[in-house]
Amino acid sequence: MAVKILGAGLAGMSAAVNLKLGGKDVEVFERKSDVGEQIKQNYQCLLSTHGDPDTYFSKFNLKPQCSVFPLSKAILVTRTRVINVNINEDVIFYLRGGKDSLEYGIYRQARDQGIKFHFNQKKDPSEMDIVATGRKRCDMVAFGCIYEDLDFPRDAYLYMHDDRFSPRGWYLYVLPLPGNRFKVVNCTSWPHLKQTRRLYFKAIKEREILKKYVGDAEPVETFGGFGGCHFPRSAIKGKTMYVGEAAGFQDPFRGFGMNYAMESGFLAARAILEGKNYDKLWKTHFKPRIKKDLYLRYAMVLFGDRAIEHAFRKLENGGEVDFGRVAPSGFKGKMLMELFYRLAKLRHWRTGHW
Repeated sequence: MAVKILGAGLAGMSAAVNLKLGGKDVEVFERKSDVGEQIKQNYQCLLSTHGDPDTYFSKFNLKPQCSVFPLSKAILVTRTRVINVNINEDVIFYLRGGKDSLEYGIYRQARDQGIKFHFNQKKDPSEMDIVATGRKRCDMVAFGCIYEDLDFPRDAYLYMHDDRFSPRGWYLYVLPLPGNRFKVVNCTSWPHLKQTRRLYFKAIKEREILKKYVGDAEPVETFGGFGGCHFPRSAIKGKTMYVGEAAGFQDPFRGFGMNYAMESGFLAARAILEGKNYDKLWKTHFKPRIKKDLYLRYAMVLFGDRAIEHAFRKLENGGEVDFGRVAPSGFKGKMLMELFYRLAKLRHWRTGHW
């Protein structure tokens, strides 16, 4: 009997590829007419590739051929400073949406394996073995615009923390895109949903660094989106395993969820192939990252952009930054991370958001 997967996104196809490699027949059901149609085409960052993306993907048996956009410099902006730095290793942005996207690259791999895809299909999740239908709740919000021909460097991105525009401890960024286009996006948390657009244009009008690069330029298009983060006690309902954002797996610190998606799909496949408990697998695999993410999110809730001001205090123009070194170290640091992790979970239980 074929394993049935609902959703042809990163999580669902990661599960499908690994199940097929393990000798299972697999069928994937997707409500859209093609892969990636639910995503407005854009470039997004994949975390934790540790230098070589191919090595990262190979851990999960994925071989996507897709469009990438590596950047080697960053313009870090706090409430009081603008710092131009080099990145210790290129930050790679992957195309989402369209035929050259990350998800379409995995789809081609899955299709070549002989996995059956059924498009324009609506199915009851309870009838599926794995559900990968994406976000169901709103914890983080983004509003952005696309501009053309800005006087912005092509080898850098801008990353700004200023609570006056991206509360509390969230961020705004500028990213160059192919074709001399540029994406400017403001990210906030759910309580600021209705303010995100207004705060975006307020930032463009009031922050000198943004006035320098964007000025009075008119956007060629606007867009918005949201993400959901939950980390449930169990990602199993009945006999059905939930993966990716369908389970609530998302980064509550910066909103990066691609890693969680592909890795949870891989773990669900392992659970089926090896007869293991899926909940135990994902909790063991994700726990260190969840603790770090929630530690950082709670630090931002407490201190806002002052935390970033402190973190960047020793950086100077022309210096080098390693974004991987963000977790506390040593015994006291680990105790602090454990405390903030538990406080973040308590706050989420009481308020409903991170």
